[in-house]
Amino acid sequence: MMKITDEEFDLGVEMERQCAAEQLPGAAKAWATEQDSAKAEGREPNLAVKFSLGWVLSKLESPTQRDAGIRLLTSLEDSNYEHLDDVSYALAMAHTCSGDLEAAQAHVCRLLRICPGHSKGADLHGRIRRKMEEKREQRQA
Repeated sequence: MMKITDEEFDLGVEMERQCAAEQLPGAAKAWATEQDSAKAEGREPNLAVKFSLGWVLSKLESPTQRDAGIRLLTSLEDSNYEHLDDVSYALAMAHTCSGDLEAAQAHVCRLLRICPGHSKGADLHGRIRRKMEEKREQRQA
């Protein structure tokens, strides 16, 4: 996989943000409907629907919405959701975009422990490490 530049990364984040904004009403409705159906049928809700809403919210620019997405995604970490690699990547991206590099680092490291060959995770790990080093250098200057 070819490394992407910071500009390409930022453009990708912005495109995801725009797509997420368009998907938010449907994702929120789907999760509310799933919770109601699961309760009425006496079953656990489909966690993939919860992940979808968490993913969408975590991509948005609003700190309140992003934090809500992070909370939904974090709740999946201790559940029986089978795609913990996706959860870890989404959390690492959300924390990177919000500027919480320590949290981003923790989630991307978890991702790489779960799935060592995750190329996007490896690229994100390198990006986070570079940003952390830049911040350290700025503080020392």
